[in-house]
Amino acid sequence: MGVGFGGNPVFNRASPSSHDRCVARIVDEFLPRAAGRVLDIGGTKRGFCRHAAVPADCTVIIANPERGSGADYRFVSVIPPTVAAFDLAMLFGVMMYLDRAELISLMRDVRGRLRKHGTLLIAEPDPEGVVGRVEVAAKKAYAAIRSRWDATKFTFHTKRDTQEMLREAGFVTARDRTDLTPNRMGVFPPPQPPYFVVAGGI
Repeated sequence: MGVGFGGNPVFNRASPSSHDRCVARIVDEFLPRAAGRVLDIGGTKRGFCRHAAVPADCTVIIANPERGSGADYRFVSVIPPTVAAFDLAMLFGVMMYLDRAELISLMRDVRGRLRKHGTLLIAEPDPEGVVGRVEVAAKKAYAAIRSRWDATKFTFHTKRDTQEMLREAGFVTARDRTDLTPNRMGVFPPPQPPYFVVAGGI
């Protein structure tokens, strides 16, 4: 899956799961009032589920192959079919480690595990714009150095790419939700690089 898939703080500081205000907004909008179920793909025990805004009766299942992430399962594909469906699935800062075909396959798998009216919420560093281009260059340099002892690559996907993949994977809607980022919520100093957020609905 690539170095950093487990949630490297250098890359994920601007992720919505890194800030209480963002997590509270996501919980309020995408989870039912009682016994909500979340699938956190690529998350860690130090991420979304550690925030006070997550209700005590909310179930958070983590799928992440990285050691030390505290995951319940390595991959979404190995979660048993007997595990109850989810209200919300999150894919934050993970797309850069997967190519288009892998992502569409993952999105289809996730879609099949969502409850009716469930949402796949995707947040990713935006590779467009001045800061985005600088970040892309930095990641390419990092990958080149890291690959000397551990093969590493990044595949950069834009917001438009993401919306197209969601529709190809069978999601009915793919809405821009950049309002859910810490940058849009006035977190100071503004974390970089800015993320885009897309909500896929079934």
